[in-house]
Amino acid sequence: MEFVADIVIEHEYVECTGATIQALVLFKRLYPKHRREEIENFIVKATQFIEDEQLPNGTWHGNWGVCFTYSSWFALGGLVATGKSYTDCVSIRKAVKFLLSIQNEDGGWGESFLSCPMKVCN
Repeated sequence: MEFVADIVIEHEYVECTGATIQALVLFKRLYPKHRREEIENFIVKATQFIEDEQLPNGTWHGNWGVCFTYSSWFALGGLVATGKSYTDCVSIRKAVKFLLSIQNEDGGWGESFLSCPMKVCN
């Protein structure tokens, strides 16, 4: 349970930010006139937050699941939802390189529960 020790403290989370970007991009498509400027400003700022939080190895420190892999899924989902791609986004290229580097022999991904408290991908 050590990995949830800091979970009830208010922080900014890459996982929550990426998921919220995805939700608001979809909302914007369904209701393009509703609070358009406010939503667009949120998406721009949230995208910058995700890019700024990326670690040098191409991942993000996560808090809600299997630390680095889980946070990378949400960060990539948020970036892609904004229209960014492997071709035009350095953050996406770095994250893909990271994910491919930690893929298990059997094709899956996994990570030690110690990744969060140790802040190292195991």
